[in-house]
Amino acid sequence: MEPQLIWSDSVCQEHLDLRFRVLRIGMPRGTEHYPKVDNDPKTRFLCAFIDKKMVGCSTLQVDSREGCKYRIRGMAVDSEFRNRGIGSKIVKELQKKANEENTGIWCNARIKAVPMYARCGFEIVSDIFEIENIGPHYDMEWK
Repeated sequence: MEPQLIWSDSVCQEHLDLRFRVLRIGMPRGTEHYPKVDNDPKTRFLCAFIDKKMVGCSTLQVDSREGCKYRIRGMAVDSEFRNRGIGSKIVKELQKKANEENTGIWCNARIKAVPMYARCGFEIVSDIFEIENIGPHYDMEWK
């Protein structure tokens, strides 16, 4: 079944719960909330649903740098729904939004997510670095 992608102007509890389950393993509740990002009126949220269940989520933050207006944050796919192309579908929709504004997107990609971002045309633009309590990442860009 194909996921339905839905944009939102605000983050909901279901979104925060998915972020927590996937991205904050072993960390305390509350770390899944990005206060200055989630509460920013310019931030947009794109989620994937199958049978009204949220199976994927992403946050598109306005965080400009050369050639890129947007940054992807909090990208997560429910463990039961991985390896079905849901993450790629979300990223391609985010790219479509950026393309409409003739700009790029950047992100800090976890090591295991690098191949998915690369398939979507992102390039590694940094050495590997560690985000405390989360793990190794690469800075990636799509322009």
